[in-house]
This record gives sequence, C-alpha cells and structure tokens, in this order.
Amino acid sequence: MSELDENALAQLRELRPETFSLKIPLLSGGMSRDLLCSGENSTFRIHCYSTGMGEKHGFHAHIEEEHVFVVLQGRAVFSSLDGKLPVMEKNSGIWLPKGCFYEFYNPGPDPLVVLRFGAQATGANASLRLTPEGESIKGRGSSNPELARPQVMPGKFFE
Repeated sequence: MSELDENALAQLRELRPETFSLKIPLLSGGMSRDLLCSGENSTFRIHCYSTGMGEKHGFHAHIEEEHVFVVLQGRAVFSSLDGKLPVMEKNSGIWLPKGCFYEFYNPGPDPLVVLRFGAQATGANASLRLTPEGESIKGRGSSNPELARPQVMPGKFFE
C-alpha cells in the first residue's frame, strides 16, 4: 500500500459513515426513487413502483453504469432481449452490467419496493441510456409525467 501525504491522510480522517432508513411510502399509482446515499462513483436508492409501473418504457441500457436491483417487497418481471426472466420476489436480485438491455415492471397486486445500487467509472455519465436501436432515452417519467407521479397510500409504508 502506498503512503499518503499528510493532506490526503487528513482528508480521509474527515470522512464519516452515513446512516439511512429503508422506510418509504407505498404507492397506489406512479413510482418513486429516493436517494439513500451516494459516493464519487456510486448511488444507492430505494424505489417504489405501483402495480403496472416499472422501467417498461421499452428496452434500454445504461451505457456507462452497472447496477443491481434487489426486491424487498412485491414482485418484478424483468425482460432481456432474449425474453422474460423468472418472476423476482422478496430477497431476489439481478445484476445488470453496463450496456445490458432490459426492462421491468410490477405485475402486482402489491407495490414493488426495490433497492438499486449503481456504479460507474470516474467522470462517466450514469444517466446515459439508449434503446437497442441506439436512440437516447429521456429521464424517467418524462414521456408521461402524470403516469409516473407518485400517488401515496396514506399511512402505508415499507419499513
């Protein structure tokens, strides 16, 4: 291991752990994405999708980001360019290497809650998403923001 100069070592001594909660409101409509924490090259989020919602705007790939989804509640149907994958339920996950085309949705009947971890190289554009035809995809929910707007179930949470 290489030795650090005193300034670099002082910066490391300033770093502190961050805690977070997995509590998120359950949704009867739309979807939500809450950032739990982030670093220089990674993000960690909790998402909630109402029945029928998901990343079903068509197949897409994150060109400069790999990510993992872990189902905490509900069910998720992921598809690759080869077809549908087995239904994912609580405590199951999927790893998507950068450039892997996929889509998914919540088949219901309950809200889907997932953890999403994303990682990219320094300086990469983690939001760069393309269709299999090479076309750029706008941000989540931008094609129909009303459909994606979260509709919270009063008093109902994933905890």
